[in-house]
Amino acid sequence: MSFFRAFQNWPEVKGGLFAVALLCSLWGVEVRAEEPGPNELQISLGLGPSNYASQMEPRIQNEFLFGGFLLGGAGFAEDWKYSGSSGQRFRLAYLRNSWLFELEQQTYNADIAYTSFVQGTINSATVARATLVEGELEMRQTGLLAGFDWLQRKNSDLSIYLLFGFRSVDESFLNEHTAITSVSSGTASVIVPGASPVNETLIFQGALYSGFDIQYRYSAQITLQLRLGLESGTGDWESTELLYGTDGSFDFRREIGETSMGGLQLDFGMEYALNPDWSLFLKLQSHRLWLQTSRVLPLTANSSGITDSQRLQDLILTYNGARHEGRTSAVVMGFTYRYHFW
Repeated sequence: MSFFRAFQNWPEVKGGLFAVALLCSLWGVEVRAEEPGPNELQISLGLGPSNYASQMEPRIQNEFLFGGFLLGGAGFAEDWKYSGSSGQRFRLAYLRNSWLFELEQQTYNADIAYTSFVQGTINSATVARATLVEGELEMRQTGLLAGFDWLQRKNSDLSIYLLFGFRSVDESFLNEHTAITSVSSGTASVIVPGASPVNETLIFQGALYSGFDIQYRYSAQITLQLRLGLESGTGDWESTELLYGTDGSFDFRREIGETSMGGLQLDFGMEYALNPDWSLFLKLQSHRLWLQTSRVLPLTANSSGITDSQRLQDLILTYNGARHEGRTSAVVMGFTYRYHFW
């Protein structure tokens, strides 16, 4: 009888079984949703002190050397004084299966000050000028990279990503000049103060990038990272200077040229996981840059007049450009947020 009674109540039993199955299914989905997915979206921000030596420094120093030579005298610029140097880092990464896609930007800033001196002869008058230059220097390195895990995630503690992509390396130097010019002719001598509120030197470069990124999980909370990359590319060089004197005089100079560059990136970092989503990192990032200027055309004008022979000498000295080296390094501290998904 119990069998027949159960058969008669089958719709109720069936409804109960369906409810249990539905609860089990929902519970399974909830459990899976709580489990971290194999794919990640990472966002990192960092800031710290830096050591900055621009490749612009020797290039600009040559301008004063050439200027003194063209005037039949001498010219020099002292070594740049760097202060307030800092480095910033932003990284957005997408990891799916064995692939890594990354947008990274490293920025370096510094305040610059130096003095220069040029002495020579213009229209039979002896001219000497001392200049104080103060400005802001910034380098921005932006990379759009892709990487493939050589181990294909077979080792949960170690990954070796082979990287390739494109990077831009841009640098700008915005500065102000305060000058005192002495003009002597015979027994007469005149002192002319001058100022130049806005001058700029700009470098825009695009490069192909290749390298590797090694990440090793030392413990449950500590991960070590090493990145080595090489880059090579070309770009543009621009420089503009305009100095006004209180007597109505002026000096204008603009350079337009081409650049080729090679770079070496070496980063070492350590990351400490606070939980599955948040972590803190400490990174030593460094970059060496070799810059070659070429086909640099000087455009000059001043109130004293420039002879054709001086223009030709300036072109000969400047056109072929020169090779220069710069470097940046920073100790950056920050955080990383990870979003896991299926």
